[in-house]
Amino acid sequence: MGVLTLLSACTAPAPPSVLVVTLDTTRADHIGAYGYRPATTPTLDRLAAEGTRFARAYSACPLTIPSHATIFTGVYPPSHGVRDNGDFVLGPEAVTLAERFAAAGWTTAAFTSAFPTQARWGLEQGFATYHDPLERLPTQLDWRDERRADEVVDDALATLADAEGPLFVWVHLFDAHWPYDPPPPYDVEHEGRPYDGEIAFADAQLGRLLAAWDAARPRSLVVVTADHGEGLGDGGERTHGFLLHDGTIRVPLILRGEGVAAGQVVEDPVGHVDIAPTVLAIAGLPPAEGLQGQDLRTGGSEALYAEALTGQFNLGLAPLHAITEPAGRYTEGRWGAWYSAHGDRVSWLAETGRPLDAEAARLAALRASLEEVSAPAAALDPAALQQLQALGYIGGDVTAEAGDIDPRDVIDLIPLTWMARQAIGEGHLPEAQATIARLEERMPETWGVALLRAQLLQRQGRFDEAAEAFADLYLRSPSSTVALQLAGLAARQGAWAEALGWYQDALALQPASPEAMAGEVRCLQAEGHRAAAQERAARYLAIYPDHAQLAVMQAEMLLADQRVEEALEQAQWALRRMPGNAWAWSVVAEALWAQGRADPAIEHLTEALRLDPFDLPVRVRLTRCLLEVGRSAEAARTIAPAARLWPEDEAIAALKAEADAALAAAR
Repeated sequence: MGVLTLLSACTAPAPPSVLVVTLDTTRADHIGAYGYRPATTPTLDRLAAEGTRFARAYSACPLTIPSHATIFTGVYPPSHGVRDNGDFVLGPEAVTLAERFAAAGWTTAAFTSAFPTQARWGLEQGFATYHDPLERLPTQLDWRDERRADEVVDDALATLADAEGPLFVWVHLFDAHWPYDPPPPYDVEHEGRPYDGEIAFADAQLGRLLAAWDAARPRSLVVVTADHGEGLGDGGERTHGFLLHDGTIRVPLILRGEGVAAGQVVEDPVGHVDIAPTVLAIAGLPPAEGLQGQDLRTGGSEALYAEALTGQFNLGLAPLHAITEPAGRYTEGRWGAWYSAHGDRVSWLAETGRPLDAEAARLAALRASLEEVSAPAAALDPAALQQLQALGYIGGDVTAEAGDIDPRDVIDLIPLTWMARQAIGEGHLPEAQATIARLEERMPETWGVALLRAQLLQRQGRFDEAAEAFADLYLRSPSSTVALQLAGLAARQGAWAEALGWYQDALALQPASPEAMAGEVRCLQAEGHRAAAQERAARYLAIYPDHAQLAVMQAEMLLADQRVEEALEQAQWALRRMPGNAWAWSVVAEALWAQGRADPAIEHLTEALRLDPFDLPVRVRLTRCLLEVGRSAEAARTIAPAARLWPEDEAIAALKAEADAALAAAR
């Protein structure tokens, strides 16, 4: 049965308010209205009965930021440019639903619940109110990764209570995302099924929201969908992001209210890309040019596109692309496969009598029809990267090469990449060594695994081998990530000219990298190119005035100008943002030392060295400070490892001799 017979073509004489609710990481087949018997989703079930439920709705990407960009722009990821979480920002040239409604006189507001939906990613465009707070918890250094649905709904109800005129509102509920930790009583009621418990809690909060919304705005359009699903083991994938299968890209989609037929089910495949043209049409706004979806009242898209590039950007695997049609889905990476309308992998030749080449050609034609744009690169400081990684996202490199290994062939190894990265970061080096060895058995020469090996060598203090490994990676495929690693290696040894070259290479590959910007200025300053450092600093701070790493850079510049109080304030702000950053600790230390506060300065230098034991300039500086305050035994212990690591360095040898002499004199 086609869409045309199920959605009314009439529109309201007065402009209706519009409520869009996106449920994060929510599979359609874990909702009662979609046939899931254990479900406790009465709100969604009632909404489906009162409106139109789309049985086969699909996300264009199994990630939060790209999928929301498609929902609000009506174009696929290649055409809005956001291809992965954390690496891209929706550019200002994109025109969102919120912008279109605001221009037509609607009051716009958004209430979001997680780091991937913060304004920094460009999703705030067009919203007069964008509520996305994620404050630091008072009892810990980590940042909150999400707000619970009850908090988000409370904010929405309080803000919208007195709102007048037609509204366009987006509410995002993150609860079903990993880790699954439903609040009481949903944890007990769904014991052994915490994912379902999270969905049930979100459903209850959606009920609160709709009760108030419907009472205040009985004539309105409500759209509820999910950004993507969750693997839960399907295809070997536990969470989402790497594969394209029904578990991760089939989503609930329910429309209810103005212009929508009640009690109907649409079996034809539809996509997120169809939401924008449909909502615009029902609201009575003129159709927008360039949209790639269809008004669902007049029929859905004949073929739907989806992609998963996370494997490429994060690990150097092959990208995945898919085309979904009424009969099923063709997915292509290093090899192609046909999946039936029920999500089962089947033989296309046996089922249709036609070769799979025809489906490959249809996918190629669909991809060719999508104009590709380059979205701005995201600017992540370490605190922001920490928040993404806490949610299970690796944080990739958009300049990474596409490899020859299909993610479907190694999906069971993806958790091992997390284990290796965590083990390296926490200093569990034998564990990291063993995990990387397992990865290398089945993913030899893969960009991401080779990067892990190089990072392990660096963490082990095997700097020459690490530099060689990073250089080999860079020769294979120049990437900003590797250039930054090489720059960091050089900077740790005080080789500022070499580090400068690598930072500038990183900027050439990724011009929006704040880490490379800050590193370039630091190197110019260290090399005595003060005018150039000041010019670059002013330019970069104009781009990212509130970026933590650039704040450290600015603090160093202020110190050089003897503006110690300002430098300390700036460096301490940055340190609060990224408490694991050795550079920030060392700059705070320099400001404290300039104020004559030797003890706290030495404490900060000691912490900087603990965070990065191989930072030679910090080790040398700490040694000199200890000598100046007469703590010769500590000075001798501090410089000794550097003398062992760099036995031919005359300056280190001289400093060690000075510390040893001071210690002998003290005795």
